[in-house]
Amino acid sequence: MKKVLLFLLLLLCAVSLSAKTVYDGADPETKQLIAEVDALIYQKQYASAFGKLSEQKNEYEIAKRVEIAINYFAQSMMHQMFAFKNLDEDEDIYEVRRSNGSFSLIFYNPEEVIKNYIEENGEKPILDYALGLYYEDVSERYGEQWLISKDELTENVSTYLLKAFEAGCYDSWSLSVLGTSLYRQEKYDDAIRIYEAKEKEYEMTGTDNYHLGILYWFTDQCQKGIEHIDISADQYEDNPEYQADAYIVAARIAITMKDYPTAETYLGICLLKYPDDYRIYQYSIRLYAAQKQSKKVIDSGLKLFAYGPDNPSTCQIIMQQCIDMDYNQGALDFFKAAIKEYKKNDAALANLYFHYAYQYNIMENYQEAAKKAKEARKYFEKSNTMTDEIDEYLKQLAGEN
Repeated sequence: MKKVLLFLLLLLCAVSLSAKTVYDGADPETKQLIAEVDALIYQKQYASAFGKLSEQKNEYEIAKRVEIAINYFAQSMMHQMFAFKNLDEDEDIYEVRRSNGSFSLIFYNPEEVIKNYIEENGEKPILDYALGLYYEDVSERYGEQWLISKDELTENVSTYLLKAFEAGCYDSWSLSVLGTSLYRQEKYDDAIRIYEAKEKEYEMTGTDNYHLGILYWFTDQCQKGIEHIDISADQYEDNPEYQADAYIVAARIAITMKDYPTAETYLGICLLKYPDDYRIYQYSIRLYAAQKQSKKVIDSGLKLFAYGPDNPSTCQIIMQQCIDMDYNQGALDFFKAAIKEYKKNDAALANLYFHYAYQYNIMENYQEAAKKAKEARKYFEKSNTMTDEIDEYLKQLAGEN
């Protein structure tokens, strides 16, 4: 009991001395109540914390109830019915959710509670904040399986959190959620404004920096973009998948900037740390195609092709990088080299000749396209991989239709 009282005293002091929170506008009595609720949350007494708050007394208690509902429920049905549990010290809320325990659900619809309160008492920024985060949690947990579509949920998230932000009611988490929501909706300028606001006031997460870097890239602010992606790569040190993504994106931005040495550096780092990531070779092809370096395009192309010699996607990726960089010759050079490399692999040759023909077709060299199509047919038949769809395409490429 003494430990609980000491924690509560420290928490009350911290609330009075800390930076702003979304509950700063509450009266002293409500602030003390929220501090007591936070103490219960700290002790994992989630049912007691939820029950300590009134459903309709004031907007701050409502917002705190919503916070507990979305973060500390033991069981939820459509996020309109919840069960809460006071946990023992060694219990974990996520384990409780995964268990087959029996819980008493109560009807609690945050959306309805908030909208009814607003209808009776007018707009309240703290409730816009709470409702925006509620919709975000629903979206993450239920996706398209809720009462409205995921797109509508995403729009609701940004609508309510933006209203709260404009009224000065936000925190580090809500700004991240808002920035992500706007990013997903391709509202790039608005998203940048939110992330820049967060950057001035709070510590940026790896995902914040990653998103902001891409947003700068998409709005032709590449130098800022690569700087933030670089920071995110460091922050993702313990998340290999995300860190690899960051290195690849940094290389892509550098290619956009025509800063080819920097692009090569990022791809090299990625190769050292994540040598199995095929995108290293995909964007190496792009890098060297941009510089019209045929030999390096071929080398990177062969390494990428090795991931799936009979998979059409490998050829299509290689072609696309060369086409995007206005270097059709690079694709032709790759096909010529790869055919020699895979001369004993009929399935690979079928794949190569088919796309070789397709590349010539794109270049409007229909005579060469027809020749390569005939070669492709031969190897599809030898490898027993011919289909009606492929047969039809080959006829078109050969000019037989």
